[in-house]
Amino acid sequence: MLTKQFARKQLSLAVALATTGMVSNAIAQEAVPEQSEQFSPSSLEEVVVVGRLQSVAASLDDERLELPYSADFLGFEAISRAGDSTIGAALRRVTGVTLVDNKFIYIRGLGERYSNVTVNGAAVPSPDLARSVIPLDLFPSSIVESLKVQKSWGPELPANFGGGAIDIRTRSVPSGPVASVSIGKGMNTESKDGLAHLDNSGSMPQAIKDAIGRYKGDLTSSNIYDIEVAEGNAITRDEAEQIQRNLILSLNRKVAMSQDSLDRDRDLKVDLGNAWDVSDALVLGASVSAAYDDEYRNKDQTKRSIGSPETSFSESQRTVYEERKTIAVVLGAEYADDNSVQLSHYLIKNHQDEARYTEGYSNNNQVSDDRPDVDYVTRKEERELELTQISGSHRLGEFSPLSALEMLSLDWFYSDAQATTEVPSGASFVGTIDRTTDPETPFISQSASSGQFAFLSLEDNVESWGGRAELPIDIDGRELVVSGGWWNSEKSREYLGYTVNVGTNATVGTPQSVFSDDRINDLNNTFDITLGTGFGNESYVAGQKIGAFFGGLDFRMTEEWRVTVGARWEEYQQAVLPVNLLDFTGVFNQQLAQQLQDPDQTFAIQNDDIYSSFALTYSGYNFLASEEFQVRFSVSETVVRPDLRELADVAYIDPELSVRVFGNPALESTQIRNFDLRGEFYYEGGDNFTVSLFYKDLELPIEQVEGAGSDDDTVLTYLNGDSGEIYGIEFEGLKTLPAGLFLSGNVTVSDSEITITTNNEVTNTERRLTGHSKYVVNASLGYDSPDEKHSASLLYNVSSERIFFAGTSGNDDAFEQPFGSLDVIYNYYPTETLSLKVKVSNLLDSSREFEQQNSSGTNVKILEQDVGRSIGLNLSWKY
Repeated sequence: MLTKQFARKQLSLAVALATTGMVSNAIAQEAVPEQSEQFSPSSLEEVVVVGRLQSVAASLDDERLELPYSADFLGFEAISRAGDSTIGAALRRVTGVTLVDNKFIYIRGLGERYSNVTVNGAAVPSPDLARSVIPLDLFPSSIVESLKVQKSWGPELPANFGGGAIDIRTRSVPSGPVASVSIGKGMNTESKDGLAHLDNSGSMPQAIKDAIGRYKGDLTSSNIYDIEVAEGNAITRDEAEQIQRNLILSLNRKVAMSQDSLDRDRDLKVDLGNAWDVSDALVLGASVSAAYDDEYRNKDQTKRSIGSPETSFSESQRTVYEERKTIAVVLGAEYADDNSVQLSHYLIKNHQDEARYTEGYSNNNQVSDDRPDVDYVTRKEERELELTQISGSHRLGEFSPLSALEMLSLDWFYSDAQATTEVPSGASFVGTIDRTTDPETPFISQSASSGQFAFLSLEDNVESWGGRAELPIDIDGRELVVSGGWWNSEKSREYLGYTVNVGTNATVGTPQSVFSDDRINDLNNTFDITLGTGFGNESYVAGQKIGAFFGGLDFRMTEEWRVTVGARWEEYQQAVLPVNLLDFTGVFNQQLAQQLQDPDQTFAIQNDDIYSSFALTYSGYNFLASEEFQVRFSVSETVVRPDLRELADVAYIDPELSVRVFGNPALESTQIRNFDLRGEFYYEGGDNFTVSLFYKDLELPIEQVEGAGSDDDTVLTYLNGDSGEIYGIEFEGLKTLPAGLFLSGNVTVSDSEITITTNNEVTNTERRLTGHSKYVVNASLGYDSPDEKHSASLLYNVSSERIFFAGTSGNDDAFEQPFGSLDVIYNYYPTETLSLKVKVSNLLDSSREFEQQNSSGTNVKILEQDVGRSIGLNLSWKY
């Protein structure tokens, strides 16, 4: 049996390929290579929260000014003021950033694959089934101290850099006693009533697991009979049939749905901490925090086929329950102000439970017949991220043997993380309703897959470690900072999926009546069970290893001029191997081994290169009426590599939009040249203004395009374009107004172009990049009362239409339409310890819409999804 144990052998093969780059040697290995023993997250200095957006903005200005490369920051208090519950929602406020699916960040018009996300400088795994990047809705904003979005590359960052690099910097130990409690309630206007369904908990039944091995993946009654007889067991045909029926009975078939009222949103946060002076030089600190929230959301969808939207479409009622739990423990020690060590542990759990009922028509089932196809779907998904990090920050100081080395500092980090996702129960039943005879009772489809049960498992492990040393040197009153360090990560991923199909010849009835225990136990009724994926292989294992050394010189030539140069040597090794869980003959693995011997194989890659950067900064005073200003120019060369999911020769369903996606093992990395010119102007009272020009030249950009599918079904895949470019201008500012008002916001205006001549299927060989928006606007009008008891904000966020996927076969590109989000937040502080917050989101009641023009010139709204307005009330007490 090709079980999970055997899959782990293939996982070790993938890791070996990624680690050694020697295909022939890796095939012989059967154990995961020994992991490195070093890794750690970078330490954070404490940020003192002083209570208002203007103050927080001023506290982060110093760090932005000191960096030689362009970056934007978002502090905890600004996030809290905006009422953003997740990191993804908070990042919408950053210049040039758009949020997609409430999970993924697009920076400067480049998709999520062009964004590199770290936590305290460390690589972390992703529990997302559809992407290798981290879904940012997973992280609650309550654990964040600040967010850093770096838009021009420096050698301390991984070379995998496109639009920008996001570093989630978690909260450090407190400097004194901390205690806070927060409770909240909320609701969504589209989610008052929704689909309630019976419990679909559980996992793949043990009986099914055992039968897969015993009967070699063939669960037909005839094969069960043959194997039992071959092993000398006396058995009749009816007894073999009953064994098969018992396997069907072991499956959870509780998918009955009904319209019911939905519970309101809830959230609870608790934070406790303190610091203790052990001696004059030694301080210890600790904190523990926990957060819980849950919500129901209706995400009803309408889909239309591009070829015949009037006759081929579907309407889906979708209700999704989501629950998040977070526990964070932080321990820290500081000695003599020059040495600090911090240990952090985070456990984040996310549970989703979905019920979906769909009615639709197709070219094979005309509207005029009034016999819509129906689909009952229940799906449970459990995501978990466990992250442990230890970091240190040290300066030689009084321990230095030489006075010239007193300012030598070292920061280091180690991180070990595991992300898992389980779909222990995903059931789908298909049928038809004949409204000409019976408008209510469905006919379950008579096919080999009338009922389909999916079981998926993802395990992503990442170990990462690194460090950085820095030494300032005085040269005739001018400062030269010499720095260097190392950065490593090792990743293994296992994605396994089974699909169990149950067929029947029954006709009239709902899923729960057709697939009832009594009917299944009656051998006069026809039922069958088979194993398969439905649309191709969906399991794979992968390994990835990155090792890097970097160095740089930062020279302040004069008080005004500063030049920074750096380089990074990075070695990248990766392997992605498909897994056939139903191969009991060994043929699949023999063929895979032969393919791995081919010099042109695409399963494993290994390369190394040197990536360099140059930055020139001019600082001055009293220009454009500013108190202080900086102008920076930077240029760098980076790379964006395909993620593991895009390279895997497997297929999967994107759970958010319910479309099929196929990987492409032939994808190549994108080489990028980055140019950035930025001017920053700072004024009295915290006012500031920033303008940036940027240009990126892309070689072999990766694009998501429409794949080969039917007119009734959207299929997506990936390919490399020939070349591409993106360029634009960004404006950002904060302005204090009379009467306690202030205005902040940012605008990005940009354009892009990609050329694809190597694929004859693509309709537009020259167009904008997938995911690119020509403009992004984030604006906030804030108010702080003179007595500091009231504050309010009006927040607006919108981006122009962007290409969702590139059209093929004469169909135009599909565009996601602008989503204008208008939010209002009000805070009331009756005492120094109590606060009350009210937030209303999506006041404009915008919905997600996708449009595509077909080959006949008709503009089709291929997908619509409701969002609704949300209202939240939160009460907090803080010591």
